[in-house]
Amino acid sequence: MILPSLNGMRAFEAAARLGSVKDAAEELHLTPSAVSRHIRSLETNLGQELFERSFRQITLTARGSYYAHSLSEAFEAIRRATEDVSLVDGASSRKARRVRLMCEPTFLNLWLADRLPAFRRLHPSIDLEISASGKRSNFDLAIVDEFNEKTSPALKLVLPLMLTPVCAPTLLDGPRPLGTPQDLLGHHLIHECETRRWERWLAQASVAGDISKPGTVLHDCTLIMREVANGTGIALADTIMAQDLLHQGKLVAPFNIYYDYPAGYYLHQRPGVSNKPGITQFLDWLFAEIDEHRRLMAAAFN
Repeated sequence: MILPSLNGMRAFEAAARLGSVKDAAEELHLTPSAVSRHIRSLETNLGQELFERSFRQITLTARGSYYAHSLSEAFEAIRRATEDVSLVDGASSRKARRVRLMCEPTFLNLWLADRLPAFRRLHPSIDLEISASGKRSNFDLAIVDEFNEKTSPALKLVLPLMLTPVCAPTLLDGPRPLGTPQDLLGHHLIHECETRRWERWLAQASVAGDISKPGTVLHDCTLIMREVANGTGIALADTIMAQDLLHQGKLVAPFNIYYDYPAGYYLHQRPGVSNKPGITQFLDWLFAEIDEHRRLMAAAFN
């Protein structure tokens, strides 16, 4: 099949993304009637209507929605590739040394953020563009948390999740001592999203008894760590979540043991990005920091 006109694809993608022919016309510096003609020509070429039209309103058909999504990804890939190879003097050269990173919020907020100034001191010519959400394929690099059985060959394990109970130091001096993991059943447990993590950890620790007592369920790890530091209860933390707060003395790990959880932090690297300036330097620095993290956590829990 001969590809349709690029003008038609651009007009359709813009109208679908913006939900308006008028807005698409403004973005493309065309008249609304020109955008409409391009879209009609594209539909004729495809033999498909891409929009359902009513008075002053357009709605994507099912096939139109699929096509618009695919075109948006294609145009974004073209934009990124163009930016990556535009190694000219001035502002474009600086853009070429920008590393775009999407990072899981826990990893970013509780561990990576406080280490980034060290990277900037080492590599002042490399800009970092960081987001805590988005589609990983739109970034040079992405650090995500994922269950092990759901991973793909495109993901590289950065660090497995190893969990340990943490609490405020004041809790150790309270009326219910924490001598063994069995003593956890007498305390208020804080859960991350659901209760399975605690259930698995307590089973690995051979804790006997009813573990279904009410507890707090929170969906933000930074909030969980704040609640625990305030003495609200006891939470399970992976080593990334806990390292700095343990080092600062804001939290303690009462049992000095941790167990694995079938998940981890994984790295996704956009295909073809390895030669982009700044990528190698950032990854070398990141994995050196991860190695230091492993060393410190091994020393702390042995």
